[in-house]
Amino acid sequence: MGDGGAPPVLNVSSTDIIDGERKSSVIDIEENARHWRLDQFCFPKQYQGFVDEVIIPHGLVKDRIERLAHDIVVEVFGLGPYASPPSSPASFMTADSCPRLHVLCILKGGYKFFSDLMEVVNHLIRSLGLLASVSVDFIRVKSYENDKSTGNVKIIGGDVLEDIKGKTVLIVEDLIDTGRTMEALLRTLREYQPKRLLVACLLLKNSEERVSGRLTYVPDFLGFKVPNKFIVGYAIDYNEFFRDLHHICIVNDRGKEYFRV
Repeated sequence: MGDGGAPPVLNVSSTDIIDGERKSSVIDIEENARHWRLDQFCFPKQYQGFVDEVIIPHGLVKDRIERLAHDIVVEVFGLGPYASPPSSPASFMTADSCPRLHVLCILKGGYKFFSDLMEVVNHLIRSLGLLASVSVDFIRVKSYENDKSTGNVKIIGGDVLEDIKGKTVLIVEDLIDTGRTMEALLRTLREYQPKRLLVACLLLKNSEERVSGRLTYVPDFLGFKVPNKFIVGYAIDYNEFFRDLHHICIVNDRGKEYFRV
């Protein structure tokens, strides 16, 4: 844990290139790195004692989302360094043929990330003067009880999937653990024949299986790699608690027992 006001050390991975521009680097939050003390923030009293430190402050989350939104707009709407977007709807035969993004939010934990991400995406579309439309839908995928994966995936809201045929679809998820749930969801969505499937995820657990190469799934747009612990905050819950915590933290053993169902 950090001492004084010294900032933690964050590792940044290598960058990729998208349409001539640099795709943003992933921020790696290491388990043994110095993190932030609770008393450095206005921390909710109801959760004090149940987490030991803040691993990602709310402000850093918001700044990272701003960059992810930039990468998404560049990738989806083909904004390379020499791109010039159409100046009027008359450039297209129908409204459906205009550049279009269909965003599928995974509830419940993804709603906060989705809301903040789409606010920036829509702002960029307006400020850049893009001729583009964005539509949204919601789905729920259940795989956790207490701090363990049940091994089963329950999808709620599948009736909306008929709408994705022929569209560029961006799935917005808060956290990916092994990636098996997301891979299963992608297989299901491909049956509905979208034009393109992309995934934006805020957090990816950096487990030993992932480090060793046994787990290979990585989303198209990723905010942070985090330790392989039970993460809460920023709408990510532990048995429906901690969703109202702005910062991202790790539940300690006392918290797991206290909030167990």
